[in-house]
Amino acid sequence: MACAPLPARSPVPRSSPNMAKISSPTETEQCIEFVIAVSQKHAGRDGNNSKLSKAEFLIFMNTELGAFTKNQKDPTVLDRMMKKLDLDSDGQLDFQEFLNRIGGLAVACHDSFIKSTSSQK
Repeated sequence: MACAPLPARSPVPRSSPNMAKISSPTETEQCIEFVIAVSQKHAGRDGNNSKLSKAEFLIFMNTELGAFTKNQKDPTVLDRMMKKLDLDSDGQLDFQEFLNRIGGLAVACHDSFIKSTSSQK
């Protein structure tokens, strides 16, 4: 399913009572925009601006998820992660494959949060 780009939002001047007020983006919309922006920030350094190459993926992981990568004892973990995420085996991560990484981390963080709050009760 393709998503249309989120519309640009700007505040409506108060001096224009006939215009409908455009609301600010919701927190969820802002989060979606941010994930897209981060992907686009790192993709394209190696030529294809819609996919992350292995080098771009490594830069992404080390800059955006540095705490995660610094805590890894296995130096091959990022290589294995790249291979596992690269579902079509083209050596690059498209946005869906990239999103699988973000989603997997979000699930792990959520599970950790649930565990820590339930053990505090």
